[in-house]
Amino acid sequence: MGGSDDKQEPWGLRWRSSTYFIVAAMAVALLTDMYLYGFLVPLLPYVLEHRLGLDVSLTQRISTALLSQSALIMVIASPLIGSHADRSGAKRGWLLFGLGGALVSSLIIALASSLFTLFAGRLLQSAASTVIWVVGFATLADNVPADQLGKMYGFVTIAVAIGTSGGPLVAGVLFDFGGYWVAWSSVLFVIVFDVILRCLMLEQPRGQREISRPERDGQDPERDALLPPSTPEQPITGQDRVTEKTGIHFYLCMFGNGRFVGGVVSYFCYAVLTTSFDATLPLHVRDVFGWGSLPTGLLFAAFQGPAIFLGVPVGWLKDRIGTRNPTTIGFALLAPLIWLMAVPGDERFPWASPDGFGAIIYCAAMLSIGVVICLLNGVGMMEATQAVDEIQEKYPGIFGPNGGYSRAISVSSISWTSGMFVGPIIAGYGTETVGFYGINCVLGLGDVRAMFFHRVLELEIIRAPAIDPSEAF
Repeated sequence: MGGSDDKQEPWGLRWRSSTYFIVAAMAVALLTDMYLYGFLVPLLPYVLEHRLGLDVSLTQRISTALLSQSALIMVIASPLIGSHADRSGAKRGWLLFGLGGALVSSLIIALASSLFTLFAGRLLQSAASTVIWVVGFATLADNVPADQLGKMYGFVTIAVAIGTSGGPLVAGVLFDFGGYWVAWSSVLFVIVFDVILRCLMLEQPRGQREISRPERDGQDPERDALLPPSTPEQPITGQDRVTEKTGIHFYLCMFGNGRFVGGVVSYFCYAVLTTSFDATLPLHVRDVFGWGSLPTGLLFAAFQGPAIFLGVPVGWLKDRIGTRNPTTIGFALLAPLIWLMAVPGDERFPWASPDGFGAIIYCAAMLSIGVVICLLNGVGMMEATQAVDEIQEKYPGIFGPNGGYSRAISVSSISWTSGMFVGPIIAGYGTETVGFYGINCVLGLGDVRAMFFHRVLELEIIRAPAIDPSEAF
């Protein structure tokens, strides 16, 4: 009897370790992170000018530096966090650690009375954000069946979109109606709700699920969407000779995989494209059409809104047919749409003048980009996950007992963050140098190159003979 009690299952094991609950917990985690990131944006002028007493002329410069700091911290911290998270195995402790950092950093920022304290709080918040993104996506990869990753990433995309748009909106409304501290109270509510979900969540990685579900007739459908059928019960040669890849050898092994490289390049180009709009769109529509903040906000809604409705269906499609064709089609369609968006207002195209059909063409192009870009959502994370699965399927144990999801996803996170950092710089400087039409042509050309990388490198892993990572390096 005593032994039976010792082995009693935790309360609510079935639903607490279910795929949908884990996805919901991770979606709320990423929503919280994006909420905290965007929450500060409408409050920054008040914080800098009234609470810190800085000159108004410094607001734009300091705001840009404060927001850009996050990208730099994520690039530095991502590989370190990914490496340690893979070694530790269970991810829930890391997620709670990240949440604690988010809470402490939010308090520091809210109470900041000097510029140094404000930057220190933002630095800690960026580090906590890196933990949430890297470990959160690794948790999804480790707990979600491989043939459902696309659909589940679709749910996460919806949460990220809500957090991105909801943070500035809630902060602005609460600040206007209730004041500074009422606005910050919403941060506490979001974090407490996130704490509850993370404490309830129980991880049950794929291997444990396979052991606990013998009724699947000895098949592993979680691998069907990743690899083509192979000879049944094919023995793994050299299994005993496989040595664990750690440190730089892990990354060299991953960058020898065409799928992984294609995903990293695609994710970087995707980030450059999406963030370039932040630097150019508001000023362009003001100069060409005379539009103010409300029409500009509606344009961004048209750009981000389709992901809320199409994220899950597109993810389901990727689970059925893979990521290569949707991503290739997405980049191929984006190139002409980006060019079309730059046509209105350019005097070389009188048929698209602002007084004629220019506004209609511009809005239609923006909405179409928002729809097409759904094909690219999560491409870096999915390709990283599938590349790790492919290598570990052939060479079990090569990435250690806890796998390599966190380290692989940290590289994807770096590519995305680097694109977010570079995108506004390229777009802003390029618009001043060659004009809006010229820089859009450059961005369209970049989409074509991204399509080439993703298509060719994906084909390379299918056609080229596999290199045994156990003998490399």
